[in-house]
Amino acid sequence: MSSISVSHGSGPDALAQALAQQHVIILVDVLRASSTIVTALANGASQIIPVTTVEEARERIYHFPNGFLAGERAAHPPAGFDYGNSPRSFLTDRIRGRPIILTTSNFTRTLGTPPETATILVGAFLNIEHVATTARTLAKKLQQPVSVISAGSIRGYAAEDDFTSHHIISRLQFPDDPPSYADLGDISRELLVSHHGTILVQAGYKDDIRFCAQTNRYNLTPILRNGAFISYSSAFNS
Repeated sequence: MSSISVSHGSGPDALAQALAQQHVIILVDVLRASSTIVTALANGASQIIPVTTVEEARERIYHFPNGFLAGERAAHPPAGFDYGNSPRSFLTDRIRGRPIILTTSNFTRTLGTPPETATILVGAFLNIEHVATTARTLAKKLQQPVSVISAGSIRGYAAEDDFTSHHIISRLQFPDDPPSYADLGDISRELLVSHHGTILVQAGYKDDIRFCAQTNRYNLTPILRNGAFISYSSAFNS
């Protein structure tokens, strides 16, 4: 049985409440921002800088001459962006050592501009065990509960984020038990039938969903520091 307190919420209001209570937060947007951030850092990006709007992203890139613009609106990259929000597009050495300015319809909207003191991690199936272990470590170190927050969607609810969040919560609460997701057989099926999954399929990103359904591809947890996501190990070993 877990010795830490764990709760779940969805959307900006739930995040604001968790921030006000100084919880350790795991923010989940499995299709696709969480998976993209994890993948980009795992493939050598120096930092992922989240911004709310396309206009802000275009302004911020001038401060990072070797950086890339990435993100989506209606699932596709905004005009002039180097990358969209496909995690598979970051499987490249081109991004190694370089910052990425990221704006998305749901994740960066939910995140907003949290206080510098916030402890915000990024969770996905790609790093499910690592993020659960990292959150437990920080919760015990900081003596704070953990809140797993589904980013949700403009519609207010995203079944795929809740699905992922509940499996992360299971790993937080029962780390010594067999993984709950091990019996699912095909996580991609659950992601594909979600509302946002069907939108991505129609937009031509079915392979992204299969990629995001992989478990424990990466032993890395993004953490927000000074307005950018970096790897947890970098944050505490620098």
